[in-house]
Amino acid sequence: MTFASLISFSIFALVAAISPGPNNIMLAASGANYGFRRSLPHIIGICVGFGCLVIVGGLGLGSFLNKFPQLFSFLKTIALFFLLYLVWKIGTASSPEISKNQKPISFQTAALFQWVNPKGVTVVMSAITAYLDATSSIWQALPLIVLIFVLVTVISTCLWTFLGTFISGFLANKKQRMVFNITMALALIISMLPAIIDL
Repeated sequence: MTFASLISFSIFALVAAISPGPNNIMLAASGANYGFRRSLPHIIGICVGFGCLVIVGGLGLGSFLNKFPQLFSFLKTIALFFLLYLVWKIGTASSPEISKNQKPISFQTAALFQWVNPKGVTVVMSAITAYLDATSSIWQALPLIVLIFVLVTVISTCLWTFLGTFISGFLANKKQRMVFNITMALALIISMLPAIIDL
């Protein structure tokens, strides 16, 4: 990968990671409802799950899904049901002060979601197709691609969780928090619509 390609890819990865999407919306809601510390397993789950997805993508997932597009449709169907579960979890969340029994999204759930998140899979396929060419060794370029993706994912996930934590002070009222959570749940559905609309 040339220096120019590296800069181009870094900008692509940062924009893809920081733009509003399912992960970022869920993290803002988690930060608002549970705070940054309790959202750490969610953050780490996204970073680990997405990093593994990039590795598998670089080793041939993109070309495999291109050969079997029906498998990608199957992933979208799973994503839809997974999404409905996450929407319910966000929409019914309350602050720790209101309910001690509720828990934020776990490491395992966050990591698994990366594998059925159509936006994430599409970003990985696009990046691998655009930035891994036949002339460069996959074993030289892929570690760099994974490292950059993970770094920008860490930055993005932390920023969105901090954003949620910042606005949590405005959500002390139970009714306001409920409106916020329902709004975030609807935003999560809307963020996924372009990916799942053609099921």
